[in-house]
Amino acid sequence: MKVNFLKINLKKALPICLAAFAAFQMSCKDSVDTSDIYTFTGQTATDYINADSSLTLFSKILTKAKVSQNSQSYTDALLSARGNYTIFAPTDEAVKQYLDSIYASTDWNIDTMSESYASTMIQNCIIDHGNLDALLTSDFPETGAITQATLNDRHIMVSYGTTETGKYQVTLNGKSHITIPDIEVTNGYIHIVDKVLSPSISDLCALIGEAGNMHIFYWLLKETSWGDSIIKYRDEQYELYSDEEKKNEAYFLSYVTPPHRYYGYMAFIEPDSVFEREWGIVPVMDKDVMTNAAEIKAIINEKCRAAYPKATSDDWKSMDNAVNQFVSYHLVPFKEPYNWLIRHGDELGYNTDLPDVLTMDLWTYFHTMGKPNRLFKITHRAKDALYYINRKAYYNNAFDGDMKETSVAEPGIILHPTNGEYENNALNGYYWPIDDILLYTDYTRDAVLNERIRYNIAQYFPEMMSNDLRTGITKSLHYYIPHNPYPYVDNLDNRKADTDYRTPINASASGWCGIESDQFAFENNFDITLKLMPVPFAGIWELRWFVSNIASRGIVQGYFGTNPANLVATGIPFDMRLLGTNPRIGSIVDTSLGYDSVLCIENDRLMRNHNYMKHCRTYCKNYFGQAHQWSQSLRNRAESLRLLIYRGYMEPETTYYLRMKTMLDNPSAYLFGDGIELVPKNVYDNPYRTEDVW
Repeated sequence: MKVNFLKINLKKALPICLAAFAAFQMSCKDSVDTSDIYTFTGQTATDYINADSSLTLFSKILTKAKVSQNSQSYTDALLSARGNYTIFAPTDEAVKQYLDSIYASTDWNIDTMSESYASTMIQNCIIDHGNLDALLTSDFPETGAITQATLNDRHIMVSYGTTETGKYQVTLNGKSHITIPDIEVTNGYIHIVDKVLSPSISDLCALIGEAGNMHIFYWLLKETSWGDSIIKYRDEQYELYSDEEKKNEAYFLSYVTPPHRYYGYMAFIEPDSVFEREWGIVPVMDKDVMTNAAEIKAIINEKCRAAYPKATSDDWKSMDNAVNQFVSYHLVPFKEPYNWLIRHGDELGYNTDLPDVLTMDLWTYFHTMGKPNRLFKITHRAKDALYYINRKAYYNNAFDGDMKETSVAEPGIILHPTNGEYENNALNGYYWPIDDILLYTDYTRDAVLNERIRYNIAQYFPEMMSNDLRTGITKSLHYYIPHNPYPYVDNLDNRKADTDYRTPINASASGWCGIESDQFAFENNFDITLKLMPVPFAGIWELRWFVSNIASRGIVQGYFGTNPANLVATGIPFDMRLLGTNPRIGSIVDTSLGYDSVLCIENDRLMRNHNYMKHCRTYCKNYFGQAHQWSQSLRNRAESLRLLIYRGYMEPETTYYLRMKTMLDNPSAYLFGDGIELVPKNVYDNPYRTEDVW
């Protein structure tokens, strides 16, 4: 055993929280691999913990705690076995404080601790990394959550600071400090902490109510009834089915089936100080009662009616009410830790070995709750690593540009990872404080969102976002997305397809291709229908599907419309077996044209005549552990393409669907996809400027 002392640079303080509750335990493996117990030449985690006189209570609780709700194995056996575990072990003093707090007593007798409480506590302290390496403190993210969840399916938030004596300090979940880091054992690393990791078990609405600086927004959640819409935690019906019942074809049995179907939410909230500064309202509280609610209600009514004049209902609980729409524009129907709000991995210049070094601004779009279903844009700015809502910037996006920011028309609203002393990591989601009033304005609609709206397909599947199925640096998995006994994803009807969802980001030098690395493969005579993100304004729009053509793909017919049961064919089928160089597609990659902008753009024009486009320059083949180069861009891969599925009139407040159906009677021919673009005419057919290649 050796101790590697903490080696980190002072990083921006930020939080996150995670853990779980006895009634909601699950995850990880349900049995322990005992084949290598007591065969290591060094100390296992259990050996070390048992021998450390400062961890006697933690050692004892390990023998009382189950690995998961469905397991008969105890965690002391787990930590004696072969594996890779990161353990956050609380000292005896920390355990005493924890037990006294949960039992509202002093010097609680640990022998009377229930198995459920023991399991909850221990599962919040252990991460099972499977075949991947356990974590040193130097492996922790610079901001946000540790990628892998604990045994209790909660993420641990990391922040950094200094002690009173000026020493670097790592803080977990905003409260627990690592006092001795990086203790190496044969099956992982142990980090000694001064407080038990015990994340909130409150739902998102309740947690907002517990914050002492969010009185106004919490009151708005209750008055509009939106608070009742952000309390769901898990689909209990899904828990009743085994993996075998969820899967269809035998060739998918080796794939991972999502173990749970969690619900999740995020709220982007103005603290009371922002309402005071911008709208001049200050809550007067008598315990939990806002005594000046009538005065505040009148002001908020006036402000929201001015912002949303078409919402004419006087009933705050109606989605046609202006205040109701104000609140719903702050709510998103899925959850993501702060450092996952934008997925980094395979963008130009990025190196997965240096995850905190951002090379270019990236942005995506979040669909909000309520009526109408609106979008807001999240930008992760490389220069300061901050997230902005509805930022409008201009970039050097010429053919030979570098995508650096050149000017800013609207700086946007900064969102913050923590809420100071108040926890913002709920059982079923997160809330993020913002520094200005968030409104869906004409400028948001006509300027910020008047652009090419590109998103990974999974971005509009809340279940995939909330259940950690998206790509992370530590993942390389095939997920089978169930459709038995009902579709796992509400916005995807895949009942006539077997769905392989791939997260290949850490496949070393694999060269896999896709936006943010994620990829879908729909197999077995596929016929799928998915809901599309809403468009912000009425006009002519182009719908594109990102694909990678190879011989094993299929021929697909696209259908489009508003009635998922009666969609209209959009044109002739696309043969995804054709290489991009086939004359029916006509791709000549930029390298072959010597990066001559005139020749390359002319080739782009000819491809559009065939209803194809090259992939974008922003994303590259996902080579792991090296900076992605221009030559690795998916635009330089003739097989990486965009299919022009539909071009025509679309309008806001209307739900549109895309159906993709195989034209081959061949179960092994499949549909590939990773991204979608919705592009207004003034972008793809602008007489003053050509659509950029990025």
